[in-house]
Amino acid sequence: MAESRRKRLQEILNRLRMEGSSSLDELALYFGVSTATIRRDIKFLERDESVVQTVGGGILYRTSNNGSVTALGTDDASIDRKIRIAEYCTDLVREGDEIIVAPGSTATMVGRILTGISDRPFRLLTCSLDLALDSGSVPNVETVILGGEVVGRYSEGFSGRDDYFSSCHSRHTLILSADGVDAARGLTLFSSDKVALLKKMIAASETIVVVAISDKIGRTFMNSLCAIDTVSMLVTDVDVPVASCAAIRDRGVPVVTV
Repeated sequence: MAESRRKRLQEILNRLRMEGSSSLDELALYFGVSTATIRRDIKFLERDESVVQTVGGGILYRTSNNGSVTALGTDDASIDRKIRIAEYCTDLVREGDEIIVAPGSTATMVGRILTGISDRPFRLLTCSLDLALDSGSVPNVETVILGGEVVGRYSEGFSGRDDYFSSCHSRHTLILSADGVDAARGLTLFSSDKVALLKKMIAASETIVVVAISDKIGRTFMNSLCAIDTVSMLVTDVDVPVASCAAIRDRGVPVVTV
């Protein structure tokens, strides 16, 4: 199989993981190829039971749990940037890694793309019910759903009895989103409801990968998570403000733009 087609097939799957569905026309326009080419790609992916094509030309991403996934909420302006960030993060996962995926739209999207890794075993820990259902069907991924009360699509509100982080080791890799990423103020959130949980995740992690689109860089909010020098790496998109990016690098944090 030509490398260009192999890459396009993977990108089709990544887009469907994010959006839940698409169409032949939309995919052909995005990849700059004919609908006939996309139709052949979809037929190939159907043989692998990765996607489902509807009678009207719609394309759905399939999981063994529920036939097709529900799209994660995101806006069209940011979806491409978040996919690029997520695809970069797949190269950071090593065999046997224990990956915590924190609450947050970008982090959860990265987690969904990570479920497409099939060539190495790793453990994925999440409090996202949707992500746990997706990753639970992947043979090489051991999924841990973090306990507590269900609030929306997440589990939170740990008690002392069922708190995973009270007895775990501190060698996890954390995929973390934030509402604000700033050299001086560090990572901040607009809302305070998940601050306590995220701080526990940070404390349990040896490597902290912050994933944030460029809109979040240089912004600050009231609720502080951690200092910027706690972060192991920032992965963002190429539209990141130059001055903000330079200030973060000056604090010793590698910044990857994709």
